[in-house]
Amino acid sequence: MERLLSFPQPFPDELLYSLAVRYHRFSANNSYRQTSQELFNTYSRTCGSILPCCLEALSQRLASAYSVDELIDRFTLLPLYKPFVNGARYSAACISMAGNSGTGLKMSLGITASGFLKHASFRYCECCISEDTRDCGSPYWHRIHQAIGTCTCPQHGIVLREMTFPGGGDWRCMLLPGEALGLPVIDGQGKFAADAVSGMQLWGLEHPSDAKRLLDERLFRHRLDEMGFLKSGRIKERALKDYLMPRLLCSPAAKEFHEVRESCDWALAVLRSREAVVQPFKFYFLCWLLGMDAEQLQSFRPQTDTSMTEASRSSNTLSIVSTCAIEAHRAAFSDSSAARCHDKPGYGWLYRHDRAWLAQYVSSHPFPRASTKLVDWGARDLGLAQDLLAARDKILSAQGKPIRITRAALNRSVAHHHDFLRTPEKFPTSITLMNNMLESNHDYQTRKIRWAVRHYLLPERTAISVVYRCAAIRISYVADEEVLEILSTE
Repeated sequence: MERLLSFPQPFPDELLYSLAVRYHRFSANNSYRQTSQELFNTYSRTCGSILPCCLEALSQRLASAYSVDELIDRFTLLPLYKPFVNGARYSAACISMAGNSGTGLKMSLGITASGFLKHASFRYCECCISEDTRDCGSPYWHRIHQAIGTCTCPQHGIVLREMTFPGGGDWRCMLLPGEALGLPVIDGQGKFAADAVSGMQLWGLEHPSDAKRLLDERLFRHRLDEMGFLKSGRIKERALKDYLMPRLLCSPAAKEFHEVRESCDWALAVLRSREAVVQPFKFYFLCWLLGMDAEQLQSFRPQTDTSMTEASRSSNTLSIVSTCAIEAHRAAFSDSSAARCHDKPGYGWLYRHDRAWLAQYVSSHPFPRASTKLVDWGARDLGLAQDLLAARDKILSAQGKPIRITRAALNRSVAHHHDFLRTPEKFPTSITLMNNMLESNHDYQTRKIRWAVRHYLLPERTAISVVYRCAAIRISYVADEEVLEILSTE
């Protein structure tokens, strides 16, 4: 691959896009497409991203003056995410940035799911522009200014401004800071929090290994323990929420902070990450919410975990306590007539010194709990029986063509029919009554014949076939003698 004849000298904390813009300027190229072809040997659509791709081609163009890893570490924001992802995911991200396609890169780092991507913008510090022009001869884009959640300059403490590219364009306009209109990203509210978060993000970007150490040494666990938000190793969730919500309302009015200020559920998700990717902005913002700053992160040294010390001490206590004392406490505990284990003598002592035996004893002597019946099934059975009688009378007295008395017809007319069907053993009286009330084919057809004779005023000499037709009977279960008797009596 043809190497570049010239390339800008990188400035401190310069973004790769800034290097591309300066190369574009002194090369006097007409368009970004031409610049991209010269730098990456292809049309790169990610040059203006905080995680650009095609870095392998750029490294070859530079005759390996910068390896891919050096380009990533010095000119992108991927090191900011390094402490919060495992080695395999970070290596996959580096491979993706080295190649020509960055599909799924931001998704794998949780940036897409976080909702922060829609608030991305090119930000700059006015003081940095003046100093960079004086010291370097040109302003340039700083990496830390583009980090999600960085609203103030960590060096000067002033509010950053986000650039609006002219004519509705985007980063392919190839502009440097201050060359187009820029508006402040926040007003004065919450600037103290913004300063703290920006300072911590700068420290995390420059010292990813130290930030990783904070996670390995369980920074938040120690901090919550110091603040009294841990009890028996568990987070006091309600107390923590009551503490966080007022501080969230004091956060800056920037777009990124709006994503997290309405609820503190995200903070609990960070505390219980469970292998999920934690966004650096959320991590450092939670540090500020818990009263920490960059200096405290740098000087953090974990104290001995008291819960682990207690656990190790309790596991070794059994060998220290004499066998006679153990046998005496076991005997006193076993001979006690108290029903509850907590009421027996020596429960606390055994819990501390002989927990294995205590657990075995408790499992083999379950506490006899009195069963309280919440439902009087006998009364409900009698009530259901009365409802069934009423349902039968209602079916028999219905106007029009007779309805057969079936289980379905009766169940539709009574309450608690679901319980009646699912637990029939609790309704013995109702079950017996229902079985006695059900109509057979013979009884139902007899009732239909009586209804037809009365409804159609059939005379005694009516043919049996006519009676069946009026009663809507196709297959008869009634003897002819019974039909004639009904005709003579009705």
